[in-house]
This record gives sequence, structure tokens and C-alpha cells, in this order.
Amino acid sequence: MRIPSDAKEIIGKNEFCRNLHTTDLYEANIKKHKEIASMLEEIQQAKRDYEGIADKLSKEVQISKYAEYLREAKITTSENDDDTSVIKLELLENKLIDLHGLKKAHVILYGDEKQRKGQEPNSLAKKNFIEAHKLTDQSYSPLSLVSKKFLAEEYKSLKNSSYRRKQTHIEHFIKWSGYRDITMINNKIVGDYVTSIIQNNNPASATISNTVSNVGSFFRWAEERGYIEYNPFSNYKLSKRNKGSQNRKPWSDENIMTFLKSELIGVNEFIATCVSLYSGMRLDEICNIQKTVINDNCFKVLEGKTKASQRIIPIHPVLKPLVERFMDSKEEVYLIKGIKSGGYDNKRSWNFQKKLGRLRKKIGMPEGVVFHSLRNTFATQMENLDIPMNHISQLMGHEDSNMALDLYSKGPKIELLAESIKKLTYGKDVDSFIKNTLIEKSTFL
Repeated sequence: MRIPSDAKEIIGKNEFCRNLHTTDLYEANIKKHKEIASMLEEIQQAKRDYEGIADKLSKEVQISKYAEYLREAKITTSENDDDTSVIKLELLENKLIDLHGLKKAHVILYGDEKQRKGQEPNSLAKKNFIEAHKLTDQSYSPLSLVSKKFLAEEYKSLKNSSYRRKQTHIEHFIKWSGYRDITMINNKIVGDYVTSIIQNNNPASATISNTVSNVGSFFRWAEERGYIEYNPFSNYKLSKRNKGSQNRKPWSDENIMTFLKSELIGVNEFIATCVSLYSGMRLDEICNIQKTVINDNCFKVLEGKTKASQRIIPIHPVLKPLVERFMDSKEEVYLIKGIKSGGYDNKRSWNFQKKLGRLRKKIGMPEGVVFHSLRNTFATQMENLDIPMNHISQLMGHEDSNMALDLYSKGPKIELLAESIKKLTYGKDVDSFIKNTLIEKSTFL
């Protein structure tokens, strides 16, 4: 896919080329639409970023870009003066005059009466010019510039959402640290940074770990490329933190009934919760259930974070009436209908997940009882029923599965999984309520 000119400046390439990682035409046709949607969303985001440059900081951005150009430029003179820093300074000042005009450029560079009285007119432009001048010196390696090179390489191998997350973490660190030279970052600064995150945001341990990992990967790359002598993140160990509110908890029968019986719960929320309870599927997998991935009384999960995520899940008897009604409907394409995609990867679950979170708070669900912990509930219930662990791993798409099951297998292994699924129960009251209500809810199809 070709990238429009106003998005090239941000994305840094002329076209997108994505590998669908499959030789199956049927699977490729399903995957390609999601990839195209993701590329279009990325282009739109790049256009928005590009348009954002045209605000009051646009001249500062141009100065910085020109400084980067001068940094790499080979400047020679007929004189014996091999110090090109003066020439670069003059060129940078001329650029400032071109952008602001002589009078305003003079104010930025030398100040005026207001500035002499302690005021700094357009101080942002002045600070930016000073930083831009430092940038022209190749011995100066600011975090902002070095990170651009790192992120340009990472962009080629990461999913858009992973790339954006890493970019955000690195940019946050750069801003927090005061836009320093990369060689000035040491262990103490790293420790202070992590402390500031904990004190200001009190995030979950996994969030801190991801942040440290993303920023640390940048410094590891910088060490390998010779920008720094050692990686200040290399030996940093995160302390164990007990933050009970962040721990995911299985849903009790009371939690299930409280949530599903709430008048705030709509058809989509009810169906998604029930499908997860009786299949162990992730929310994004449920949001992508189409008629084309239902066959032989099974759900087919065709993509995911790992190869193990691609799997076949027999449909539980409680869900069968819903699925049959869905398959007989003429208009519906998705089981979870009418939701708006969003996020960097344009996921169908993006906005729906946020809605579910808001509903849980309104209903008063306990902390830690979240949608994803329905998978934990599924696994716990299956274990209590003495279902073999390799069956549970296979059904949930875990990497640690001991039973290698081909995605398109029609053999007895599928039958074994179907028998295991049939044994799953949450008790007569919960099962009968969900089955009867699903039949009622499925009339919309």
C-alpha cells in the first residue's frame, strides 16, 4: 500500500508491505482485511501527527530538523580553519531569520528590553535554538536524536501497537530526564525515574516492568552501537510490589450472576461474557468471531500473539443455540455486532473493552474481577473438574501445551477436546440462567 506524501514525513517510508504469514488462501483473505484496516489507521494517525506540526511549534521543529541536516553535512572552506562550528552557527542563524524575520530573530538570539528585565519573550524558541546549535555537533548525542534511529529500526519488526507503546515510554523518559546527552544517563537517574513513576502513577507491576523493558531495550541498542559504554538499565532489578487491586481474580458464581443480571448489561456484553466463560477465549478473539470461523461445531482462532493462539475450540452445549441462531441469520457478519474498532492496531475489541471496564465499575464489581480473568475462571473450573492440563492449555492457546494439535485437524483429538468442553459447568443455577437468557438474547439475530 502506497503512503500519501503528507504521511511519509511521519512514517518514514513510501509504502507498506506486510507478510500475512500463511500460505492458505482462505486464511489470508480473512487476515488481509485486518491488516489493511491497520495500515489505513496508521496512515490517518500519521496525517494527524503531520498536521500537528503546523501549530505554534512548527518553526521550532523546522529549526531542529535543519540542525540535524547540518550535523550530517560535510562543510568545507577555502581557509585553513577546520572548525566548522562557527559556519554551522551562522547557517542556523540564517535559518532562524528566514523563519521569523530579522527583528524577531534578533529578539530570540539577543533579547530586548523586556528580556533584560528578566522576561523572556518566545523563550521556547530561544531554548530550542540553543539545543539545535548543540545538535549540530556530532560529538553531542542527545537522547531525542539517538532514539529516532533506534525507533526507525524497531518500526520494521514490531506491530504498530507495540511500536507506539515503546515510542511513548522512551519519549516519556527523554522528557522526564530533561533531554540530556545519552552519555549522561547513569544508574541513579534510572532509579530516580522508576521511583517517580511509582510515586506519581502507582501503576501495576507489569506496567512498570514493560516501561523499564522498553526504555532498557533502547539503551541496550545504544550500547551495542557504541553510543554509550554501558547500559544503565542492564542490572536494574524491580522490587516486588504487592498491589492487591491490580491482581486479577477469578469470577465467583455470585460475580457472574451480579454482572449478567445487571440492567446495565446489553446484548453484546452478555454474549461476550458467556462465550469467554464457556470457551476461555480472549476478548479480541471473541470480537472477531465471524460465520467464516465457525465450522463443525467449533470456533477457529486464526491469529494471535503466538502460534499456540491459533487453535480450534469446540462449542459448549450452553452456547450452541446462540451460535446456531447466529449462523442462520442473514445479515450479521460478527457475533458481537455494531462495535467500533480503535487503537493503533484498529482492533474491534479496543473500545468495547473500555466500555466493559466502565460497566464493571458502575455495577460495583470487586477490584481485580476483570474480563480477562474470565479465562482464569475457565481454567480453574476445568481443573476442578479434573480435565487434563494439556486439554486446558490447548483450548486456551497457551504456549505450554503438551499436546500439539494441528489447526485444521479433523481427527479424534478434536473429539477429546469436545468431551472436555462438555464437562464444563458452573452449576445448575448459573448454567440454566445463561442458557435460557442466551436463547432470549439471540432473538435479535
